[in-house]
Amino acid sequence: MKETITRTCQMDDWIFEVKMVRALKVRRYGEPYSAVASLTTNGDQVYIDSHLSVNNEELTKDDFMTIYRFCESLGMKHISYDRIKNGIKTSKMVDIIENQYPKPNIRLVK
Repeated sequence: MKETITRTCQMDDWIFEVKMVRALKVRRYGEPYSAVASLTTNGDQVYIDSHLSVNNEELTKDDFMTIYRFCESLGMKHISYDRIKNGIKTSKMVDIIENQYPKPNIRLVK
């Protein structure tokens, strides 16, 4: 079973909802980080607003898969982002397959 992260919590008469996340690429919080990404949620979709790295490196496949797993744990269904390569901007959307369909209600029968 995968860990899920709650996107909302309630305190008194307020409900707090995760809408924006700042992700840091670093082994331990507080140490200098090598990359930062901003993610914004809207419904069941996450948009990667920005990605900056120390050496101007692109987001690696491993980095993207870490973001993918995080979004999966939030219950998101899609990740979208814009990419500029050779001066041409393209938009991409990736489905989070694990969250596309309702989970079957499985009961064990004795």
